[in-house]
Amino acid sequence: MQPLNLRVNNHIHTASCHPGSSLLSLLRQLNYFGVHRACETGDCGACTVWVNDTPVHSCIYPAMRINEQSVTTIEGLSSNNELAPIQQAFLQAQGFQCGFCTPGMIMSAAKFPFSSVQDLHTNMKGNLCRCTGYQAIIESILLYQKSNGRDTVATPAILTPHSVGESVPKQDGTAIVTGKAYYTADNLQSGLLHLKILRYTGGVASGASPFPHANIREINVDKAKALEGVVDIFTYQDVPRIPYTTAGHAEPVPDPLDHYLLDNKVRFIGDRVAAVVAESVEIATKALLLIEVDYEVLPHVTNPVEAMKDGSVVIHDEPESQQIPDRDRNIAGEIFLESGNVELGFSEADLIVENTYTLPAVQHVHLEPHVTVTHLESDGTLVVRSSTQVPFHCQRLLSQLFDIPQEKIRVYKPQLGGGFGNKQEILTEDLCALATLRTGKPVQWEMTRNEEFTATNSRHAMTIKLKTGVKTDGTIVAQDLEIIANTGAYGNHGKTVVFLSGYIPLGLYRCDNKRFQAYAVYTNTMPGGAFRGYGATQGTFAMESQIDEIANKLNLDVIQIRQKNLIRPGDLVSLGNDDEHFNLIGSYAVEECFTKVIQALNYVKGQPAVINGNRRRGIGFAVSMQGSGLCKIHTACVKLSRLADGKYELRTGSVDVGTGSDTTLRQIAAEVLGVMIADIKIISGDTQLTPFDAGSYASATMYISGQAVKLAAEKLKQKIADEITSQGIIEVEESYTASEATLTFAVQGVEVEVDIETGKVEVLRCIQAIDIGKAINPKICEGQATGGIAMGIGYALTEELLFDEQGRIINPKLREYRIPTAADMPPMEIFLIEKTDPYGPFGAKGVGEITTNCTAPAIANAIAHATGARLRQLPMTPERVWKAVRS
Repeated sequence: MQPLNLRVNNHIHTASCHPGSSLLSLLRQLNYFGVHRACETGDCGACTVWVNDTPVHSCIYPAMRINEQSVTTIEGLSSNNELAPIQQAFLQAQGFQCGFCTPGMIMSAAKFPFSSVQDLHTNMKGNLCRCTGYQAIIESILLYQKSNGRDTVATPAILTPHSVGESVPKQDGTAIVTGKAYYTADNLQSGLLHLKILRYTGGVASGASPFPHANIREINVDKAKALEGVVDIFTYQDVPRIPYTTAGHAEPVPDPLDHYLLDNKVRFIGDRVAAVVAESVEIATKALLLIEVDYEVLPHVTNPVEAMKDGSVVIHDEPESQQIPDRDRNIAGEIFLESGNVELGFSEADLIVENTYTLPAVQHVHLEPHVTVTHLESDGTLVVRSSTQVPFHCQRLLSQLFDIPQEKIRVYKPQLGGGFGNKQEILTEDLCALATLRTGKPVQWEMTRNEEFTATNSRHAMTIKLKTGVKTDGTIVAQDLEIIANTGAYGNHGKTVVFLSGYIPLGLYRCDNKRFQAYAVYTNTMPGGAFRGYGATQGTFAMESQIDEIANKLNLDVIQIRQKNLIRPGDLVSLGNDDEHFNLIGSYAVEECFTKVIQALNYVKGQPAVINGNRRRGIGFAVSMQGSGLCKIHTACVKLSRLADGKYELRTGSVDVGTGSDTTLRQIAAEVLGVMIADIKIISGDTQLTPFDAGSYASATMYISGQAVKLAAEKLKQKIADEITSQGIIEVEESYTASEATLTFAVQGVEVEVDIETGKVEVLRCIQAIDIGKAINPKICEGQATGGIAMGIGYALTEELLFDEQGRIINPKLREYRIPTAADMPPMEIFLIEKTDPYGPFGAKGVGEITTNCTAPAIANAIAHATGARLRQLPMTPERVWKAVRS
């Protein structure tokens, strides 16, 4: 341990650290939690601080170099409770969503000079954001520059109780821009132990080739246990053998029960082998190297088509696993739905187009990693603080695994640093809870960025075969869709994802004759899971690409063929049995969406590509839909109280993952009660303090939780009127489950420029119009759209998890797996088309997922318009574009 003297935010500290420690670790040791741990490779900028007024990435800055130096963190920018001008600008322009990247973003932005907006985009590319799409961040920095470093004009407070429809500032904004927002790992409990996982590397001997499938013949932990500071070690021999799914779904869960706390078999490179609990992360990591494992190598399969063949290796041959449709053929989920007579429909078609589309596995890259902290209360209650989208599903699963009554388990989330579906999984809570139950001590498990890339979940890789028959006027008469999805080593979310990958795109267009067959297939690769768009993203790429191709073959306008075939109000959205439909058309403003996008892009039917030397410009479109929440099973309950002081308290089990739901739900309550939003305190996402909510996923929070809040507020308002003489606490509880989920629609248009000599694609403009029903908070809705588009641009052009022949992920770093940076973002224009929905609260519909679906097909269609080259594989890298143009 080396002694250090340093000044942090003008406070003198004397500290000590090990050689090799980072400045990031030292600052967090000193309780400066506004410095966030996200990558530890200097790639994301979330840990940016100033060393002697120079911005540095503290995760790669050696702590030993800081001796006798001065450091400024985000906490040091504000003084006397007054925000610095840069913080004021970010607060006013709302340059944040989940806020995990924001402290680093602000520390960089305050120091980077720029002479143009293009320079600004380039300068900020070292700070990554997965939520915002960077547009609001750039607006914040421009506002700061305009102020010349002086105080900016604060956004005026909403001085009317009519807050629905107003861009009320996110209520957690001040905490975010000052670094005071409290995330799961922002705590140093006394006596905290740390958990690390021994993961299967695939190697069975020194120099051996990796194998992604093996039995554990023997495991020896004696040397590791003897290491000073190791408290306990767990293997499959030490844990209950109960099959479960990591997917955060309501009961009865639709997923295979094929996962175990620890197993005597490993099914992919990155699978869990053993858990070490120690006094520090460093000791636990060292202990992992001392565990000796003897593996029996088994045959493996990484291709889902091969995995389905008779005689292939069976990945889940254990008899305890349940709800696997066909384990001998590695089928974790299967769908077959049919309407009409598909063969007859194709026989009547004038043109049949059939293509295969290849979609990759991609990673969520939420900057806050999975992290859980557990401890026991004095009464024996197990407390689980976790970065989770599904506290109540997590509570239920832990109760089942450890045979503890649910009321003796408290699961809650602090501020959440993004999720996008990956935190709808129970991945860290289970073993962390086990460690606390066995040791009686508080335990923390924080995943590394490498683990996030290699040992969590991805968007399902899919092969999609789509066949469409049409008349010469463009009328669709038959469609046949077959999907094979790689669900990886475990089946969490597999069946439900492949269902929506066909149900949504096939349901979008009117056609009497449809067939849909899909398989979620086990392979020896990292599992697929929930990801924003939940299968609809993959299916929409295939459908919208093929619709464009059909229009071109028939010499029809790409807009008009869509308008001709789109479903209309009154149409039944179903496939197969008409009695089993899940979505309905409430408000419908799709035509208005088309009009806005066409006008914004100055699109004219039949316009040719623009040719400028080796560069080609083209325009492309796509349309999609997405259900608002899950009907019939997704339940939200709220408790709303008028307190003795006349203020209000809203308790909801819903989870704000950066989407601003803690703000918008209060807006709904305030509107009904006729009070200011500041008069309503909110407590959310806590199984002990709030009533049940199914969680934040499936675009459900606004549509379902919001409706529960509205109903509760109406009930409370009436109860107050009935008890007008009462001065005490008045409270109500209300729950809501949608019988059917209304549909949100989106239309997107993009303009791209393609360099045909290099294959490089640049997105020049991006327009999206959303049939949103009612925008409860327009600014928050726009932020969802720009963030969704940015994620779609990455999916279209750069993002792909690369696997070797053994299923090992070979690009598990942010610098190798390229999410879009600020430098990659085009100007984005968002139109919120409001036509009140009869089913949502104040007419609102879900917006979280729909914003991602259209981007990749719109870009593919624009490339085709610009060059004539049709790409059917994502991402559309320069090499693939170049080859397609040449062919």
